[in-house]
Amino acid sequence: MKKTFTIHSVTRSTISPEKGSISWQVSDEFGRERKVSGVTTLDRDGRINSARSIYKREEPLVAELLLRNKGETFTIDFTAFNEANAFMSREAYANLQRYERLSSLGHRVWRVLAVVGVVAVLWLGWTLLVSMNALSLSHPQQTRTHELP
Repeated sequence: MKKTFTIHSVTRSTISPEKGSISWQVSDEFGRERKVSGVTTLDRDGRINSARSIYKREEPLVAELLLRNKGETFTIDFTAFNEANAFMSREAYANLQRYERLSSLGHRVWRVLAVVGVVAVLWLGWTLLVSMNALSLSHPQQTRTHELP
């Protein structure tokens, strides 16, 4: 699986004299942004000797990001790494994400139906009130008057 990334920012911090952290804000070829983080080993001058990714799946990405600078765009192929580590393909994740989106859509449909139901009941009540009022005005009640002899 090949992916193309663009580096938007790089943030480094020192945790101890020998350790640090680094994070990159990147976006993929579809414009989806994400943060990639790593733990760094520093030399005496505070320069990065090596970095290890927080998540194993990001190892090749972190290794490539260390060689790049802010603003650069590059392509990386994860196929060999995914096969060597028996990572499942992203298509399985895409199917799961699609199911999650459908599930959340189902909740929204119920909300919309509830609102439509309430509006329908209010409309029917208003129509009934107007009809009853019109009926009472079209058939005025006859009043009896008593006349005195």
